[in-house]
Amino acid sequence: MKPLIKWGLWQRRWSIMWWSLGVLFFIFINMIFYPSVRDQAAQYNQIMSQIPQGARGLISDTADLLSPTGYLSSQIFYSMLPLLLGFLAISLGSSLVGREEREGTIELLLGRPISRTRLIVGKTILGLTILLGVGLIGVLSTAIMAKLVGLAVPFKDIIVAGLVCVMLALSWGAIAFMVTMLGRGAKAASIAVASLVAIGGYILTSLTGTVKWLVWPARAFPFHYYHPGEILNGICRWQDLLFMVAVIVVCAIISVVAFRRRDLVNN
Repeated sequence: MKPLIKWGLWQRRWSIMWWSLGVLFFIFINMIFYPSVRDQAAQYNQIMSQIPQGARGLISDTADLLSPTGYLSSQIFYSMLPLLLGFLAISLGSSLVGREEREGTIELLLGRPISRTRLIVGKTILGLTILLGVGLIGVLSTAIMAKLVGLAVPFKDIIVAGLVCVMLALSWGAIAFMVTMLGRGAKAASIAVASLVAIGGYILTSLTGTVKWLVWPARAFPFHYYHPGEILNGICRWQDLLFMVAVIVVCAIISVVAFRRRDLVNN
């Protein structure tokens, strides 16, 4: 299994590098403007007050967008970082095994002394390693930039918010991975389904502040249980993570069962 993981990391080394640089770039761009925003808080507050509440819900889960925690939530943790890590997770989930099937190399892998279960576990560890690596780079760079630009948010809270963000992205990636395991050529469907869950959950959750009846359908999506504003203020409702964990576990079980039962030769 270790050679499989090492080879996968080597194959994706350039992709990992570009993803890491991209995350660093977007975080730097968003954080570098905080001092100027802070110094012109009165003008920005006047502009923000004219934005409808529904639109503000799409920006952040905090009321004060210009406070240290509000700025971090709106600029990094509520949309930008989940979006980037979500794209990465969904891409990995749809291609870890899907690319092998599309290129016709899956049979060569299974021809080696490795079971289907070990193969899928190895691919899962590979995806987790890449996502966690890029995610940690993003979280640590955010914490460092926050210190440099004078954002008074505890380092611990930034780390926790980042890890929960990675967990959210992982749940979307697990959905894409599960759909891919259901049949050959399901890569496009896996990306569509996982993206629908990610974007749909984001929109529904963001609008629950103004459209109350959306609360119930929003509860079916992982994003509903993601509260970066509260976490950055030192409040982490760990029970909310149970939903994300449940999604990941269920998708993992279905993926293993489906892959073990598939006819990869005639499928």
